[in-house]
Amino acid sequence: MMAAGIAPRRLRRLQAGHTLLEWIIAAALGLVVLAGALALYRSQRDTFMRSADAAWMREAGAAALTIVGQHIQLAGYAPVDQPALRLDVTPGVFGCQAMRPVSGGRADVFGCVAHASDPPDSDGIVVRYADDAIATWASASGEPTDCLGQGVERQGEYAVIVNRFYVARPPGREEPELYCFGNGHARTPQPLVEGIERLSLRYWLPGAAEPIGARSIAPAQWADVVAVDLCVVVRGRRAAAGTSFVDCDGRRAQSKDGRNRLSLLRHLVVRNHEAAL
Repeated sequence: MMAAGIAPRRLRRLQAGHTLLEWIIAAALGLVVLAGALALYRSQRDTFMRSADAAWMREAGAAALTIVGQHIQLAGYAPVDQPALRLDVTPGVFGCQAMRPVSGGRADVFGCVAHASDPPDSDGIVVRYADDAIATWASASGEPTDCLGQGVERQGEYAVIVNRFYVARPPGREEPELYCFGNGHARTPQPLVEGIERLSLRYWLPGAAEPIGARSIAPAQWADVVAVDLCVVVRGRRAAAGTSFVDCDGRRAQSKDGRNRLSLLRHLVVRNHEAAL
C-alpha cells in the first residue's frame, strides 16, 4: 500500500520536471524566433530607408536640373523684331567656376566671388533673357517674373530677366541648397531645392571637341556658348558606411561623411544662340 502511495507522488514530480524543461525550451525557441524577427525588421527598415533616400535624391536632383535647365534653354531669348532688346540679353549665359556670380554694378556686367557658405567646388551661372509673357513665365496678373516668382519691371513692352544660380548653406543649417538670386522686386536670394551640394557647369563653344570650364572662357567668348553641360550632386539624408558614388567628372569618389550621394547630368542647348536662329 505504501509503494502504491509513493508512486503517484513520484509521477507528479516527474511530470512537473518535464513541464519546466519544456517551458525553458519553448522560451529559448521564442527568443530565437524573436531575434530573427527583429533582424528581419531591421533589414527591411534599412532597405526602406535606403530606397526612400535614393528616391528623395533623384527627386531633388531632377527638380534642380529642371529649374536651372529651363532657364538655360531660354538664355539669350529676345523677339527677332527687337534687336536692341537682344543686346540687353547678350551674352545669355555667364559662368563662375568654383564661385558664385555677382553683379558688377551694371545690368550687363558680372563677376565671381567665393563665399564662406558655398561648397568650394561648386559653380554658379547667370542666365538672361527677355520676357514676352508667352514663351516665359508670368504671374497671375500677367507681370513678368524671375526664378523666384517675383515681379520684374517692364521696360516698355518687355522685361529683361536676370537669374543667378549657385549652391550655398542657409544660415544656421548644415544642408546645402540650390539658390537663385533674381532681379525681381524682392532682390533677395532664396533657396529652391534642398540637398543640392554641387553645381558643375561646362560650356560648349562652336566647333569644340569637348566642353570647358568657366575659367577657360574669355569674356568675349560668352556670347559664343552654344550648349551647357549641367551636373548636380545631391547629398542624401542618411549615412551609409563605405558609400561611394560617381561624381560629375565621371570619377568614382568616396563619401567623406558617409552620406549617400547622387550625381545627375543634363546636356542643354542654348536655343537662342545666333547659330540656332
